[in-house]
Amino acid sequence: MKSDSSDRHLLEEQQLAYYMGGIPVDDLPHARHVAQLAQELFYVTWPMHGFGPRELDLLERAALLHDAGILVAYRGHHKASLRLIRAATLPGLNEDEHDEVACIARYHRKALPQKSHAVYRTLTRAARQRVAELGGILRLADAFDYAHDGGVTHLFGHVLSAAGKPAHVLIRASHHIGDHATLREVMQRAHEKRDLFERAFHCRVSISPELEAPPASANGHASTLYARFNGMSHD
Repeated sequence: MKSDSSDRHLLEEQQLAYYMGGIPVDDLPHARHVAQLAQELFYVTWPMHGFGPRELDLLERAALLHDAGILVAYRGHHKASLRLIRAATLPGLNEDEHDEVACIARYHRKALPQKSHAVYRTLTRAARQRVAELGGILRLADAFDYAHDGGVTHLFGHVLSAAGKPAHVLIRASHHIGDHATLREVMQRAHEKRDLFERAFHCRVSISPELEAPPASANGHASTLYARFNGMSHD
């Protein structure tokens, strides 16, 4: 006999599959985590874009589906994701929004948006700007979970602005990564994939990794490892 919790879980999975247009993905936990990180970045950057629930919906769907193309082939999977999304039916979206979701997902890796790209070229100017900004958020969020392990758990931050100067976005990456080499690799990936974000928002991004909680130690003091991690900042 099934429990109420298993029934709820099945219902949630069915609702998510419907929301995703029935498109399967290779690693659903990764997709959901990237969607969470993207949502957190969306709220951090709200002073810069002023988007509402509709744009957040586009971002979340693109985040959930960004790696769908891996089931076709890893090489060029961002382009395969675009094709799969355009061929599916995402409930509640019109045709233009459908194409925006496909483009946002497509730009999570590799080339930045260009008017020579067939689908991107057909979008209105306002839609192209939305794709660049939401795509920049997704691209950066994906970098923080490049290992598909949830090592970076949350993204916090704020926007600094001054008259006549580009905005400066400070991102705090809360993590539970205990290996220094792995942490450096994550930060390097985030550095590399902030390119579209900085171009779309005309800003500068700094990233500071922060260990979630200091490990217990004698005398009640935080360990030197915790202090060293929290002292790392990347401009």
